[in-house]
Amino acid sequence: MVTPLINTRVSPNHLTTLRLIVGLACAWAFAKGGYAMANLGAVLLVLSNFIDHTDGELARVSGKTSRFGHLYDLGSDAFVTVLLFGGIGMGVEAMAPGSLPVSASVLGWMAGVAVALIFFLRMRIEDRVGKAGTKQASVGGFETEDVLYLMPLVTLFDGTRGFLIAAAIGAPLFALLVVADYVRVMRRPLPAKPQTNNNTNATTDMTHTTAASAAALAPSTVAPLAPAAFAADAEIERAMDAIDFDAVTSEFKSQDAFIYLEKFLPRTVTDQLIAAARAVTPNVNRNYLPGHKQGGSVSRHTLDELAPFVAELYRSPALMRFLERLAGEKLLPSPKEDPHAYALYYYTRPGDHIGWHYDTSYYKGRRYTLLLGVVDQSSCKLEYRLHTRNSGAPQVDGAVAYPPGALVFFDGDKLHHRITPLGDNEERISLTFEYVTDPRMGTWQRFISNMKDAIAYFGFRQVFRQVLQRTKR
Repeated sequence: MVTPLINTRVSPNHLTTLRLIVGLACAWAFAKGGYAMANLGAVLLVLSNFIDHTDGELARVSGKTSRFGHLYDLGSDAFVTVLLFGGIGMGVEAMAPGSLPVSASVLGWMAGVAVALIFFLRMRIEDRVGKAGTKQASVGGFETEDVLYLMPLVTLFDGTRGFLIAAAIGAPLFALLVVADYVRVMRRPLPAKPQTNNNTNATTDMTHTTAASAAALAPSTVAPLAPAAFAADAEIERAMDAIDFDAVTSEFKSQDAFIYLEKFLPRTVTDQLIAAARAVTPNVNRNYLPGHKQGGSVSRHTLDELAPFVAELYRSPALMRFLERLAGEKLLPSPKEDPHAYALYYYTRPGDHIGWHYDTSYYKGRRYTLLLGVVDQSSCKLEYRLHTRNSGAPQVDGAVAYPPGALVFFDGDKLHHRITPLGDNEERISLTFEYVTDPRMGTWQRFISNMKDAIAYFGFRQVFRQVLQRTKR
């Protein structure tokens, strides 16, 4: 529904304001009291909550994100929800004063204050560990707060008074759980910041970790980076200054979360990747799946040991900021146990290829794929099909040969793609990075993912050796 608004003057903040107005009308209707006004308030509540989803969606698909808009949305949510419970209490009190041991207005505002505390603490948690740290429990795509969509049933059967009592008990209890979560998160150490010692005889200690969100969610997955990472990060930052980000974002959105940039990485960074790829060549694990795949690969576990620069680049703050702006959402590194978090693909024998596929995510959130060209002395092409899962747009076919330093970035669940077969006396090496929006994965999904990686990419020894070592620890 928001897609037609992308290239108009309508901004996410306009939709937030509309949600705020409808929400205030909802609170007013409940505060008036009576059966008819309560039902009107319930309908307005459903409408207000529905509009609340549109501002974030418009921001995501149009790239019109801002810190102010995010805070405005949170503030409006909190304000409307607090007034909702306060209004329900005032309405019940107006129709039946003294019917409860405690004033209905007091119960309503008590629930509202608890909700305000929940909003505040969740905002603080999000500032520290990212949105994944405040993700609510969900069933069938519905989150905890979506229970308010049932409000018309409550008012239709004249259950407003019972709902108020339940809210006055449930909201403070839930607030206590959020307080405990807040205390737990705040006790976690923040990522170490790089420090330098001006004394030339002293040893320079420079460490770097991923974003605070990843550290809080999976502290064991973060490895310290060498000083070279900071030099590479600065070079990437300078290279991105030359990119017309607005044009790139527009192209990424119009192509349903896909972008190709022929020139992206600085030459010095590409040279280090080439050196890393050559250094781990003896460790390439080759696979052959008839009709689908032939080639070699090296997992992140081997790269951590023999080519740490790849891991440094994977966690580059400048690179991740660029990708997050493109995706329009917070990206996190894949967990440490994922051998596919970053990997090198080797096409070195005639016929090496990968057939048509999606980069299916087994994570609870989305998984974005970043491909970087390392070595390309071949006729291979990355062939792709856009909009195959977008019924509202015609399919678009394309092909690119991404040379050293080139970038391809896409949502793995949306892009149907393949690598065409390698010719005689040709060579091609590419690097893949995988970032996620939610690093959680079920036990069964993890097993399936590990089996796929063991059979099609890295071998059972490489994949399950890490699983066994983690189990022993």
